[in-house]
Amino acid sequence: MMAIDFDPLAFRHALHQYPELSNHEAQSARTIAAQLRDFGLSPQTDVGGHGIVVDIAGREPGPTTLLRADFDALPIHEHTQLDYASCHDGIMHACGHDGHAAALLAVAAQLCQTPPKQGTVILAFQPAEETGEGAARLCANPLLVTRHIDNVYAFHNLPGFAQHQIVVRPSTFACASTGVAIHLHGKTSHAAYPERGVSPANAMSDVMRMLTQLPDAYPSTFSLVTLVHAQLGDPAFGVAPGEATVMATLRSDDNATFHAMQTRLVDHVNAIADRAKLTVDLSWHEPFIAAENSTAHNQVVVNAAQSLGLEVHWLKEPMRWSEDVAEFLARWPGALFGIGSGEHHPQLHNPDYDFPDAILATAKALFCRVITHHHGR
Repeated sequence: MMAIDFDPLAFRHALHQYPELSNHEAQSARTIAAQLRDFGLSPQTDVGGHGIVVDIAGREPGPTTLLRADFDALPIHEHTQLDYASCHDGIMHACGHDGHAAALLAVAAQLCQTPPKQGTVILAFQPAEETGEGAARLCANPLLVTRHIDNVYAFHNLPGFAQHQIVVRPSTFACASTGVAIHLHGKTSHAAYPERGVSPANAMSDVMRMLTQLPDAYPSTFSLVTLVHAQLGDPAFGVAPGEATVMATLRSDDNATFHAMQTRLVDHVNAIADRAKLTVDLSWHEPFIAAENSTAHNQVVVNAAQSLGLEVHWLKEPMRWSEDVAEFLARWPGALFGIGSGEHHPQLHNPDYDFPDAILATAKALFCRVITHHHGR
């Protein structure tokens, strides 16, 4: 079989140079799909937005394994001096999704040369991970919703861990999270006659106190509320405020606790608003459920890593950030794992971050070893 000429480093650099935000990844999707076609594959495009799904069938019947990578970028201005730094002002690949996509394309190239012996490998290139939308849309698409999928795998690069180290955890790998915006509506008045209006000031204070105390109700699981924004009225000394906004992020390592926190928050906010004679608007933003690994699939990753001579690090606690591959893992068994980017590598979502090219080969090798485990040679 003719060897496929594919340079994952060059591809990643090209993707990095032209980043696109969640739900706007049209050019990135076209670039990925064109590369898959160059391999001789027939990708399905525009799946759940700008998603791409391609099947690679083995010679014999067998299981179905889905490998997933994301490819959206973030609204961050890049501060690196790289030759391939972002050409789009205020947008950059600050989370390494360019590397995730390039690694999965390297797997595609390898599978085209040495197809799985049995079963089918599905490669899913997912948009809109950063906003928590893409995975759910992909999973709900007819291309996947009716499929019997036996195994799901995905990785995320992890600064702060030794380069090439494989980071694993059975059960919850990454937390559930959501943003919440609480808008309190009263009545504005002159600051000299505050009694003629309805100020949300005290209620706003009560809401902020309630939010910070919310995790106390769930001592047996990890939960966290972070206040991220608060605004009362306008900066005018002559006006008693009639409007207030509080924004926060909720997190938990347990989906049941996470949903209970949301219900409890709504009940408390409504009670506070009623006491203060206010109306309230409450909205949720960028929701993620917890990414829960199958113990068996986590062990497959461990075995594959050890067979490649890679060091394995077992997390004692889940990652506090969220990953919407959780939607795949809620439907089909599998594992999300990490690959160390370097102990002193710039952190995710920072303007000086860049995906470490050195771990592209590690990701490819580990994915291929996992495929061999499920599908043979």
